[in-house]
Amino acid sequence: MGIRAERTEQLLVKTSKPAPRQKFSEEEKAFIQHLVCERKKRKLTQGGLAKIIGADQAAIARLETMRVNPTLKTIINILDAMDMQLVIVEKE
Repeated sequence: MGIRAERTEQLLVKTSKPAPRQKFSEEEKAFIQHLVCERKKRKLTQGGLAKIIGADQAAIARLETMRVNPTLKTIINILDAMDMQLVIVEKE
C-alpha cells in the first residue's frame, strides 16, 4: 500500500504586489459581471467558490474586480462549479 500524493494546480497567479488594472472590453466586463450575478444567485460566497475550484478567496475577488485576466481553464472551472457551461454561438 503506497502513499498517493495529489498535485493541485493554482488556478490564478498570486503576486505580492497589487496587479495593475487590466483593460477589459465591454464584453469581458459584462461576462465577469454575469459570473458574479450567477455566483450570488446560487448563494455562493467568493470563499465557497474558491474552495470548490481549489483557489483562495482573494483570487476570486481579484477576478471579480477585474484586477486579473482569468485563463480559460479558470473560467471553465468556475462555470463547472456553478453547474454552468461555456457555449459558443453566432452573434445575433
